[in-house]
Amino acid sequence: MRAVNKTKKTVISIALSVLMLVALIVPVLPTKAAEAVVRNTMFTSVADMQAKLGVADGSWSPAYLTDVENYYWTFNDQGQLGSTAISINIAKNAYRNLEMLLDNGYTMDYNELAAYCKEYYGKINGVPDAFYNVLTSCLQNPYLLNRPAAVVTATTYNGRDYSKVFDATYYYNNNPDVQASIGNNPAELLRHFVEVGVAQGRRGNATFDIYAYVQQVDAQSMKNMKASAIYKSLGAGKPAPVGKYSYSFANYYGKYLGHYTAGDATAAAAGAQSTTKVTAATYTETSTTSVYTGLPTTAAQANVRPIAVMMPTDKSAQPSYGIGNADILYEIMEEGNISRQMAIIPNWQGLNRIGNIRSCRLYYTYAAKEWDPILIHFGGVAYMKGVIDAPDMNNLSGTYEYGVGGKAPGAGNFFRTKDRVAPHNAYISASGIQKACTQQGYSLNLRQGYYNPKHFTFASGVNDLSAYANAVAANTVDLSQVFSYTKSKLVYNAADGQYYKYIHGKPQVDALTGKQLTFSNVIVQNTPWQQLDTKGYLAFNMLGTTQDGYYITKGKAIHVTWKKTTDYQPTVYYDDNGNEIQLNTGKTYIAVAQLGKNVILK
Repeated sequence: MRAVNKTKKTVISIALSVLMLVALIVPVLPTKAAEAVVRNTMFTSVADMQAKLGVADGSWSPAYLTDVENYYWTFNDQGQLGSTAISINIAKNAYRNLEMLLDNGYTMDYNELAAYCKEYYGKINGVPDAFYNVLTSCLQNPYLLNRPAAVVTATTYNGRDYSKVFDATYYYNNNPDVQASIGNNPAELLRHFVEVGVAQGRRGNATFDIYAYVQQVDAQSMKNMKASAIYKSLGAGKPAPVGKYSYSFANYYGKYLGHYTAGDATAAAAGAQSTTKVTAATYTETSTTSVYTGLPTTAAQANVRPIAVMMPTDKSAQPSYGIGNADILYEIMEEGNISRQMAIIPNWQGLNRIGNIRSCRLYYTYAAKEWDPILIHFGGVAYMKGVIDAPDMNNLSGTYEYGVGGKAPGAGNFFRTKDRVAPHNAYISASGIQKACTQQGYSLNLRQGYYNPKHFTFASGVNDLSAYANAVAANTVDLSQVFSYTKSKLVYNAADGQYYKYIHGKPQVDALTGKQLTFSNVIVQNTPWQQLDTKGYLAFNMLGTTQDGYYITKGKAIHVTWKKTTDYQPTVYYDDNGNEIQLNTGKTYIAVAQLGKNVILK
């Protein structure tokens, strides 16, 4: 197993700490017969908690347990994890996680934790120690290892009603991958949602927005944390709380549905009545280093949401206007053996002609969400329904947003020109975007809970990949086998350290400036895909933890793996040592390649 990156190690360490505490304070349970798992109530009384911890903590309630991650992050560097108050809070969270496991209501990746313990942690320490033994004991709990399969109906999972957050028809229509693997089977669709979809941040119905709810709960968590006596006692120089209720979507769903109430009907009702649509607060970016390029920017520019513009690669549609302003440019195959581009443009406010603009596909929305953009497109396909029109997705479309229906948000602000024939003559301007966003109520500033202040990791100097013995020459990046129509290609110029983009055998230029597109970084992201129907529409799985690709810069290339587990989480790329790659400052081109189609490096 490759070394785990720093962020992941920290998150895993939290999980391991919780599991260790579970093993310490909870006796190993006997193996049960293969029957429906009943909801465990053995550890949900205040008296039982007090007895096991040896304290009188009358404020504790099994309804909504406290935010262990906040305490971990806030107090870890203060050396206070051993204090009674914090130990109680961690123990509470341990009980919550144990209840989830005994209930078989959610899935945690114990295989990964076991592998981490055995293959990574064990190698560093050389020999098993007390921590290793406690963790191993917890992972080998026979109850956890031998849990029977859940009993699932169209609306219930082990007796718990999910109808407030799940609709089988919606889930089937908006998740093409499950259409092929599961089919239109309501019970199995609910099983997939609970055991897989929840952890991935998938949406279960048209009314409940998990991301809006997360923001709402986290805001209250931050407020509670700042008001806590233990936080106030830290005094001057205290770190800011994280303000997270949990790092698991499962815990948010559990809170909303009242799964932690232990029969508390009042708390359950309060959870059911929570609002599902929350207007996102503004995020204030204080850094003047661009999250897109790693280069200096202004505070004002850093706080403007980028636009994500769908642009064609059709030969007759070249060149595009404003594409040279893209700091990130994606290219992905679509039906008809033709690729399409999505330009992430942070500095768009001065552009008077952007496009031409073409339709969107479902998989582009997953790439777009990483940047909290305003997505600009000219319609799309039916597979986008439920995603493109969701409250979190701010999109402007020149026609019905998913092709055969939906709204056409901001359509009156697009325009067509006479210098090209349709569909290659649709555009929008910066002023049109601003007007459309005002009409739709979209924020032009970054949104709290959606924007990621950290995306790529940029090298402090120049990363020429000389540190990698397995780096190969990559003066030419030939994508003709990936994008056979455009035969996209990038050629390295050692004089300025940039890769120059070619399309249809000619330099790809911006129609506004006449300049060829150049990039400091090139990423090839091999991605699982499938054909959805006889029309040739494709699906790409933009979420995953095991796929690979290449990072290419300064005339060399290295093999990488990429990981992305939720929509708004950035895709992160790792070298073969398990370390996050360090990009050179500047623009980045990302080719999302169909798994099985090869890039040629020369």
